[in-house]
Amino acid sequence: MNYQSILRAGLLGASCLSMAACSNNALGGGGGGGGGGAGPAANRADYDAKFDELSNTTSLAPTSVELVGQGTFRGSTLLNITANDNTNTTGYALGDLEVQADFDNETIAGTATNFRGELGGDAFTLDGTLDSADGIAPSVLSEQTQPIILPPGVPPIPGAPTEVVTNVFTLNMGGELVDPVSGSIGQVNLGLGGSFLGPIGGGQAQAAVGPATVVVTDRPGGAPILIGGGGTFVLERE
Repeated sequence: MNYQSILRAGLLGASCLSMAACSNNALGGGGGGGGGGAGPAANRADYDAKFDELSNTTSLAPTSVELVGQGTFRGSTLLNITANDNTNTTGYALGDLEVQADFDNETIAGTATNFRGELGGDAFTLDGTLDSADGIAPSVLSEQTQPIILPPGVPPIPGAPTEVVTNVFTLNMGGELVDPVSGSIGQVNLGLGGSFLGPIGGGQAQAAVGPATVVVTDRPGGAPILIGGGGTFVLERE
């Protein structure tokens, strides 16, 4: 196994790194298993179960009220990888996420670490942490207020909301990951995009689920090597 190939992988394309609109795409399912509580997934089966749960929830939806205060969200990202060594060997990497959202000031920051997974059936780990302070682009959290427009001739319902507040975020994290077996170093830029979910009918943010994108170079300043694939993430309020 050429372990250098672990660090030569990319997902989707760099365009999604700054476009939270990609959150409505690439939400492929995982499979089965029992879901856990808030926090990083212990393994791929746990991640797949949590992703399925939040992707198909009937108790949470994109928030429609103004979000206030601060919150810490923990979870995981699952990255599908393909070796860049002409073997087309495939696998996955699972990483732990911790995200801080300040809804009052509309800022978001976070880290991704503890990457591990399989490539061609062989287990691997990657040392290092990705941090939004080193992201390839600024991370953004924004809320927009829009009026609720009723069809012509339909009178407003007394006491009903007249506006909706939507949110969207893009979280970009960067840093070096090291393969402890080969010693190879990769400069990695990871992007998450989506909207926070809250209780149906109104309430504060409780979770988020969406696509992840990544660009990897062999070394800082090197040319990005993009390989086809896809990735996702899940977050839950701590």
